[in-house]
Formats: sequence, structure tokens, C-alpha cells
Amino acid sequence: VCEVKDSVANKEVLALELVSWRKELAVSEMERRSCGGDLLNLKKGMCLRFSMNFPRGFDLEKRVMNWVEQWQDLPYISPYEDAFHFAPSGDLAEKWAVAVLHELLWLLVSKKTERDNLFCLGDYLGFGDRFKRALRHHPGIFYVSNKIRTQTVVLREAYRKDFLVERHPLMGMRHRYIHLMNKSNDRRKPVGVVAFGSQRKTKDVKTTLAGRMNAELEDIVLDEAVKIEI
Repeated sequence: VCEVKDSVANKEVLALELVSWRKELAVSEMERRSCGGDLLNLKKGMCLRFSMNFPRGFDLEKRVMNWVEQWQDLPYISPYEDAFHFAPSGDLAEKWAVAVLHELLWLLVSKKTERDNLFCLGDYLGFGDRFKRALRHHPGIFYVSNKIRTQTVVLREAYRKDFLVERHPLMGMRHRYIHLMNKSNDRRKPVGVVAFGSQRKTKDVKTTLAGRMNAELEDIVLDEAVKIEI
């Protein structure tokens, strides 16, 4: 624990200081795959290509596809390295920003999060509009869902068709919890509310709540796999 200056509040605050750097922890999922899990074979600066999956019927213009291919062949810069010295609008900087986004989403159990969460973290880390540009330029890597009036960023390669590729027990627990909540809602009785001095009929509470739960169920685990629409 140490004291650092908060530039926003302009005062000293307590913070955690990294005193010992462990290289084996600063290895991204992309790098881990490239070396087959053997960190001794890991080489920095390799031209690692991101997995890209476009929705059915989605075609890129030839000039855009050519740019994507050239961009994929650029050296991969680890998200745990500092690459802010690259020109913000350059292709290398964009590939680094994509690498950071890819690693962030991969670290999450569900391989997705709300778009605003990523933008807020990006602003804090100093990426500015780079995350926005990465999502806009690479729909084959990231999918933005608009379900339940919330924009959610999903890592495409983490899903096969409609299901999460790597199952996680926490997601199974979430599914069972929501299933239990739905069963509880089925046992509830319809109720009404009083508005403007008179009693008005409302929709059955179980119908309303169950509908909301079912909407969420389309975007979460089904049999310990996440169900989303891509």
C-alpha cells in the first residue's frame, strides 16, 4: 500500500503498488494459444490473427477485406504491454486496442459485458475513442447486442452458433437461479394497482415478471451454455 496523487481530486490517496512483476501472469489468451500453453515457446511480436466470424449474408467490400487481411498480418502487441507510443490512428495502435478488448472480454465468465462498461474503462486507461473505433471496424470479432434495451459487447469466437463454447459452473448456477425464480413467479396471483383514485386492472404479475425473465434467458445460459442471438 502506498500513497499516490489523484489528479482529479488533487490530493493524496491510498493505492496498491506492484513491486514484483511476474511474466507468466502477463500472458494473453491469444499468446497462450500460440505457444500451446508452453510459455518457453512464447515469442513476442508474432503476427497472430484474430478469429473472425461474420453473420450470414454479411459481406465486406473487396477493398475493406484487403485492409482487414493486411491488418491481421500486423505484429500482435500484448495487451499487457504499453503501446501508447504508437500513433492513435495507426493500424498497429488499433490492433493493440483490439487485443486489449479481446483479453478483457475473455477474462469475463460470460465473455461479454455492457458497452458502457468498456468505454468507461477505456477512458480511465487513456484509450479515448479507440475502443469505439475497434468495435466499429471489427464486427467479425465483436458483436454488439441490443437486447433488453442494453447494448452488450460479445466476443464472437467465444460462441458456437448460439452457445458459449467453454462452459462455466457459475453460468450454470445463474441459469438454475433464474429457472427457480420463474417457478416462483408461476405461483403468484394476479394483482391490481390503484391509480388516479380508481382501481385499474393490470397485467398478471407473473406474466410481466416471467416475460422479463424469459427475455434475459435468451441472453444467458441454457443447460450451462449461454443462449444469445448472433
